[in-house]
This record gives sequence, structure tokens and C-alpha cells, in this order.
Amino acid sequence: MSLNVSGQDLRRLNTKDLIKISEDFGLDSALYLTSGLPIYYIDKLVAWKLVGQTLNYKASDKAESFLVDYALHVKDKKLPEILYSFFDRKRNDIADYKPDDFHGLPRISEDALVALIVNSSNKTDSLLFQYYHDWEVKSKAYESEYLKGKAEMDARKKEKLMSPFEDCNYNCYTILLALDSMKSKFFDQTKLERHQKNLKYYWQRGFHFDKTGDFTDYKRDNVFKTIKLKNQYKTIGDIDFEKESELKKILNQYDKSYCRKFIMYNDKIGYLDLGCQSDPLAGYGVLYRLELIENKLIIYEIQNWIS
Repeated sequence: MSLNVSGQDLRRLNTKDLIKISEDFGLDSALYLTSGLPIYYIDKLVAWKLVGQTLNYKASDKAESFLVDYALHVKDKKLPEILYSFFDRKRNDIADYKPDDFHGLPRISEDALVALIVNSSNKTDSLLFQYYHDWEVKSKAYESEYLKGKAEMDARKKEKLMSPFEDCNYNCYTILLALDSMKSKFFDQTKLERHQKNLKYYWQRGFHFDKTGDFTDYKRDNVFKTIKLKNQYKTIGDIDFEKESELKKILNQYDKSYCRKFIMYNDKIGYLDLGCQSDPLAGYGVLYRLELIENKLIIYEIQNWIS
């Protein structure tokens, strides 16, 4: 395997190893190692195999995030059935959800709803209505506490009493917006208005249903630097950064125990993710896309940030 982790060393991950990691340790483990970078832009085959593994894997949050992101960026005729299968299984979790430490319940992802709609089948609106029904039923368990909370003067107690019911109504409201966007027979304007009245006060004017914007353009053609390498390499994973002085300079400022240096690659293309989590470089980082052409490494700057 090409996965190397050692203190301040550069961590390298060959996308092809993700299948074996997923089979041995679970899909979540494989996805965790990618640091959230989109595999599908550099290895379509591996990305698709990981999508296929969601069919027989627990409906975890990490698996959902990966599947939804894939479905919003890649077209495939098999996706509607895969998405339906995944979210039909995840629906079974609703009855077991409990308020978290902040007294809230999970809120349904608008991106997930958009992914389902974009990749809809003749069963999609029925599935969404089942989701709506399950959340409406769950809300009944918290309604009496919610009514007590409306009269409570202590802010913390009020939040604890009201939040679970409000979150159930948030999910019902959002699902109805999704059904409305599909022109579904299951949409009900009266129910939408009722749930809107039971939202947190800052949402009671309503809100639009839409997917999250893409904050990062991973295909951006913004050449940061083209480096003529001193040696020939078959893959990006083979590059010896210690012997390539220009590359070494790029990594040197991240040569601290509190900084990350990560390459994920597929043959001659990949990502280089650099960043720090503690002072004095806390919140500083940069993401590059790499392309190896003969003995030249083209480095595209995708994103840099200082938080």
C-alpha cells in the first residue's frame, strides 16, 4: 500500500488503495483518509466502486456526505436506485434519534434532497413523503414539551424544551419544499404553513430550498508553478520531495508537528493538501492539483486560506 503516516512526514495515499482499505476496515475509514477531497475528479473508477459499496454499508453520515457529493457532480443511470436504497435504509434511523448535547435533532440535508430530486425515479416522491411522515410522527413526542417551553422564561430551559419539536418541524417543512419543487401530489400547502409556524423564530418567515454552493473549484486551471523535476517518476506517489529542491521549499513551511502534508493521487494526477492547525500558522493552508507530464510537474492552485 502507498499510505504512509509518520509524524511530520508527507502522507501519501494512492486512490487504488481505498478499495482494499474499505473492504478491510469499512467505507467510513477509507473516506476519512481522503480528507474530503473529491476522488471522482482524479479516479472515476475507484470513486464509482466506493459508491457501489454504499449499497451494503450502514447509512452513516460520512457515507451519505460522499454519496450526495458524488451524485451532485457525476451523472450515472444507476444512481437513482443507489440513492433510493441508501436513504430508504437511513429512514429507519429516525425513530431512534435522540436530542444531542445541544438539545437538537439531526436536520435533513438540503443537498441530500437535491441529489435525490436530480437523480429521481418513480419512487422518489413516495420515499420523501415517508420521510415526512416519520418526522411528523416523531414531532408528536416533543409537542407537549414545546408548549411548556413557550411559557418558560429561562433561556436555557426554553431551548431544551422547544428545540426537538422545532427541529422535527424543520425537517417536515424542508421535505415539503422538496416535494413542492417536484410538483408532487404529496405536497400540501396547509401542512407547509403549519410547520413554518413551528420553526425557530428566525426561520418563521420561511426559507428557500436549494443546494449548498460549490465553494471550491477543483478543476480550476490556475497554474501556480511548473517544475522541471531532476528525476523521472512513473507516478506522483513516486516523487522524492527531498531530492526535488523546489518541491521541498513548498513543503518546508509546513514542516511542523501541528501541520498536515497530504497527497492523494492516481497515477499522474492528484491533490496536495497543506495546512496548519496551531499557532503561529493556525488556519493557514493551501490546496493544489498536481499533474505529472514526463519530467514536469504542473501545480495548479485550487484554493488558499487564512482563517
